[in-house]
Amino acid sequence: MRGTITEEQGEIHVAQGKVIGGGSSINGQAMQRGFPQDFDSWAALGNDQWSYEKIVPFFRKSERDLDIHDNYCHGSDGPMPIRRRQTGPLPAIQQAFHRACLDAGFGTTNDKNGLNPGGLGITPSNNIDGVRVSTAMAYLNPVRHYLNLTVRGGVFVRKILIKDHKAIGVEAESGGQAFQIEAGRVVLSSGAIRSPQLLMLSGIGPADHLRQFGIPVVRDLPGVGSNLMNHLSAQLTFKVKDGVSLETHRDAAHFALHYTAPGSSYVNDMVLRSSTVVDERTEHVPGVRTKYLTGDVPPERAARISCTLGLPDGTGWVRLASADPGVQPKFNYCYLQHPNDIRRVREGLRMAARLLESEAYRDVAEFRIQPDDDVLADDHALDLWIRQTVGTARHVSGTCKMGTADDPMAVVD
Repeated sequence: MRGTITEEQGEIHVAQGKVIGGGSSINGQAMQRGFPQDFDSWAALGNDQWSYEKIVPFFRKSERDLDIHDNYCHGSDGPMPIRRRQTGPLPAIQQAFHRACLDAGFGTTNDKNGLNPGGLGITPSNNIDGVRVSTAMAYLNPVRHYLNLTVRGGVFVRKILIKDHKAIGVEAESGGQAFQIEAGRVVLSSGAIRSPQLLMLSGIGPADHLRQFGIPVVRDLPGVGSNLMNHLSAQLTFKVKDGVSLETHRDAAHFALHYTAPGSSYVNDMVLRSSTVVDERTEHVPGVRTKYLTGDVPPERAARISCTLGLPDGTGWVRLASADPGVQPKFNYCYLQHPNDIRRVREGLRMAARLLESEAYRDVAEFRIQPDDDVLADDHALDLWIRQTVGTARHVSGTCKMGTADDPMAVVD
């Protein structure tokens, strides 16, 4: 699937989990929850069932935490195993990042999924002994033999069937044959790009937009396809000194620093992480080896500090490109168009540069590759460089926004 990150980059490839288990079968295997403040902020908007106090029992029910047992935040009997990888040797770049953050005055946390997740800590994972435990493996496999469950792969849903303003089934095709399936309840769970596309193809969405494609309007819902969000990631890269190993044991700890940007109205809205530029997860992806590098530095000798904007002010959109379900929708993340978003990322990269220049990196980092000093020192040049090089996570959300009845952009209650 193709979409737009920033206007400077044009169209980019976006991976989608078109497989049993969806995104949990292709993504990075981090089991990082939303923070307590995130849920409580939703409750404050009027979604009172989404407070952390009311949500945490479901987290406990879902997980089997192998490190933290039987407390308020964690469960021990759920289907999804959670652990914090830390028994392998600690890579040199992780040691340097950890020490640099502590020396800069940041605190630590032993539980990124607990009540106080801010600061420096190990990202929880659902990778057990090198095996990704997807939602398909944890939830679906144990019940695949149930007689009241049918799972069919290779089926393409074209639209939702609606009668008297009620969803009664779906129209689908498989093996070149179109057919209809009727149901008492239809659960639409096709991700933040395909879900709004299916709603709009079915006549639910912004009325003017649907009429452009000759789609009869069943319900005018302007919020369908709006409010698109996805975590962006800006990368500072550096040359690792010769002789410093960049090999990573699969059970080695990877640290994340959640912090609050100066002047932010959010809590823990920013994340810094460190990793190699080339690893087993990205070396097969076209362009990833060279995107952040210049000069004669071999990609295999480079590492990075990534700056992620966790809670953006700006949002993007998903729109139909055709009334044909087989034509992919158009979407634009509209990254960094809000002044508070570009400001926080700019300051985050400068903080990453200060960490890199600290004593903690003396025996690890040879020099910074990008951005160079001239770009880093100039707001306008740095903003342009960020927009030209920014990457994206597969954390797409927001396009079927929940909200109260008086929210005109809400799609679900």
